Amino acid sequence: MEDVVLKFGVFREILTDGAPELAGKTIEQLVLMLQSKQINPVPYRPQMIGLVERFHRSWKDCVAMYMANEQQNDRNLWVKFAVYAYNSAQHSTVALSPNELMMGRRLRPPNELLRRMETTEAGELMAYHEKLLVAMTKNHECAAKAMEKEQRRQTRYYNRKTKQKREFRPGDRVWLYNPPRGPKATKFVHKWMGPMRVVESAGYENFLLQREDKSGAPETLIAHMSFLVSYHLPTLLLQQAATDIKAQLDYEDQGGESTDEPTDRAPVRAATAGRTSRKDGRRQKRRRGTMADTGGDSAEDTRLVEGRRRRRRNKAGQYVLEYELLPVSDERHGDAIGDGQHGNAVGERLWLSVGDYERLCQSGRVMEDSHVGEAV
Repeated sequence: MEDVVLKFGVFREILTDGAPELAGKTIEQLVLMLQSKQINPVPYRPQMIGLVERFHRSWKDCVAMYMANEQQNDRNLWVKFAVYAYNSAQHSTVALSPNELMMGRRLRPPNELLRRMETTEAGELMAYHEKLLVAMTKNHECAAKAMEKEQRRQTRYYNRKTKQKREFRPGDRVWLYNPPRGPKATKFVHKWMGPMRVVESAGYENFLLQREDKSGAPETLIAHMSFLVSYHLPTLLLQQAATDIKAQLDYEDQGGESTDEPTDRAPVRAATAGRTSRKDGRRQKRRRGTMADTGGDSAEDTRLVEGRRRRRRNKAGQYVLEYELLPVSDERHGDAIGDGQHGNAVGERLWLSVGDYERLCQSGRVMEDSHVGEAV
């Protein structure tokens, strides 16, 4: 009130950012008393008021040069000096200073006061007033032309990175980008909400959306078009997915017997790959997934029997369950298994994870053994 209204007069419109101090009841009542209008951008789109945000950066950079206090709590002493420097500087868009556009005259910087020694006499008031009006009219015309030229230049550089302009109409279905925030939000939470249906345009490239992913009372919200993408419903892909799911269910109802031998034998191949490897020293450091030679027999034709079970702590500090498997020929050597030896002339113990063990059971490679006990 004291710094703006009483110095420059009552404003017709006031453009502010989304700060809580400028969106409270006090400012609302002041705007109502002055019969003015307040314009606020949406909270998630601060680029709508580029002049205000750019001025914040300018005065912060200017004030930071003169703040000598380590606590940085003396900024109030330098804000007015920063405003004077900004009003006297030439604006890149309109090629004039803000004071020339509003007051009709140019502010003199300190370096000009040191160099200039001549004095001028005051002329007649009416002649000065007419000259001032002509200068302000000319300044406004020049500023409008310069601003239009600068906007075309900025638009050309901005559109160079714009691949395709998105257009949404009422009735279109869209996704809304809404990344989770807060202490419980993780990177695995879905970042897109939807589908949503566009109800109508809310102005300034904002749209009123209605959620379709929730039942109950209709829920609407407003979002900017930069957070929206089109929602496509590929009917052919959905039909193919439904066919695949039905085929999988029919396969499970028939007993789940697979005829794809390479897929079933993949765990055993991975577990017995260490037999033909030449890096014996590196394999000895690993206690899992190794198997001795079985006298030239193919590992894919060898049936296994479950020996024992154990819990082992992995690198993450968690306990995992492992199964000990032996070739069927080793089942006759009950004393070797019971004594805890690491192998015999026929085969070597094999410790597998739960996933590999289940794959072997589904392929019929694992047989039950009633002579071997369980130890955890």
